[in-house]
Amino acid sequence: MRTAILSLSCTLLAGSAFAQSAAPAKPSTPAATAAPAAKAPVSTAPAHPLTDAQAQKMLEVTGADKMKEQMVHGMTNYFHSSLPFAPKDVTDDLQQSLEKDDLNASIIAIYKQHISTEDADSIIAFYKTPAGKNMMETLPEVLQQSQQAGMTMARKTAQDVVSRHRPEIEAAAKQYQQEHAPKPAPSLNAPGASAAPGSSSAPAAKPASPATTTPAPQQ
Repeated sequence: MRTAILSLSCTLLAGSAFAQSAAPAKPSTPAATAAPAAKAPVSTAPAHPLTDAQAQKMLEVTGADKMKEQMVHGMTNYFHSSLPFAPKDVTDDLQQSLEKDDLNASIIAIYKQHISTEDADSIIAFYKTPAGKNMMETLPEVLQQSQQAGMTMARKTAQDVVSRHRPEIEAAAKQYQQEHAPKPAPSLNAPGASAAPGSSSAPAAKPASPATTTPAPQQ
């Protein structure tokens, strides 16, 4: 039981996500009320999306044009660590193929779905200012520190929750272990154990007595 509690605590503290199989749907009853269908998100595409020239300029001033280099470097490293035995020509082929991909075209298409031509002018103008340039330099570190702060807070919250509900968790873990404990296999020597299929219940025949030879009478 203690092991189960420690495992649960480690799971919460590590922030691991476990995939759970979906439970079978219960048959609906006549009295059940159908849940309202979720509304589709309203499209926020601007009426006048930014131009290709504006999008290209945004890629430059925001540093997004360097994302492809980072993506290629990260993917090749991941590929090499996952398949360290892969021949060098395979890794080289992967890197060359990734470098041929036009990532900027995909990013520009995404920009056009969310940024108008008016906003693009303001964004470009801001990133050209000292404040905008400083933001671009410090933003990666700010995001990293913010993520670390969030994980630290989540770990502490998980520890507090586990401490408050420890008796409840221990009782639930004990009940779970009892309900899911493997059942012992039936013993063939146990009283009342049924005979195996195809076997006969008749008692075994006694072994025959050894044959005796009567000596012939002497002449």
